[in-house]
Amino acid sequence: MPLWSDPAPCDDDEQRYECTECGTRICSETAPTACEKCGAEMRNISVPRPE
Repeated sequence: MPLWSDPAPCDDDEQRYECTECGTRICSETAPTACEKCGAEMRNISVPRPE
């Protein structure tokens, strides 16, 4: 189970992204191509997801 590390609240022009493997979270204005810690895919968690 990954341990989530929430960054400080994102600025208005930023969105929050989470690594699908290690759970690292970052705020960014542009979509990251890969997690800087493990290289896995990042997903945007600032948008609502269907249940």
